[in-house]
Amino acid sequence: MTMQLWGKVVLGVVGILLLLFAVGVGVFFFNVVSLLALQEWMVNFYTLLHMNLLTRALSVVGIVLLVAGAVALLRFLLPRGGRFLTYRTEEGEIRVSFDSLEALAREALRGFQEIVSVTPRVEKMGREACMVLHLVVRTDAAIPELSNLVQTKVRERIERQTGIVLKNVRLLVDLKAQETV
Repeated sequence: MTMQLWGKVVLGVVGILLLLFAVGVGVFFFNVVSLLALQEWMVNFYTLLHMNLLTRALSVVGIVLLVAGAVALLRFLLPRGGRFLTYRTEEGEIRVSFDSLEALAREALRGFQEIVSVTPRVEKMGREACMVLHLVVRTDAAIPELSNLVQTKVRERIERQTGIVLKNVRLLVDLKAQETV
């Protein structure tokens, strides 16, 4: 989860830098601001940062607010994938949330005694979806037979109730630690 957060932060910073670069190229190309004025702004900003501690702190807060505003603007302007799948039928468009698909996967596996716990996660791959199931199973479970049965049950349940065909169902299997004898 934190890796995804850092990836988004890095992507946001790169997006802001590219946006600033594009604006800068446009400013120079259309001669909106003279090079001398830009140089004067940079010198003033540099001297502002080398003043007293309070001024530095306020400058840093201002910069953080500018970056946060730019990130918010980029999030608003760029389309988001969302946590849902959309598909079209003859009657119209249907959106099914990832939470619903994950709940259906849990429900499909409710009767299995070999499964101690299940944590489903939907991953969007273009217009298709992949279900990743993290299973904790009892140590006496036959994993090959159980995995085939789990994949079939989950795929059939989701397809029957939503009409969505999963690209694949991947399993991450952990054995439950045995209690001392």
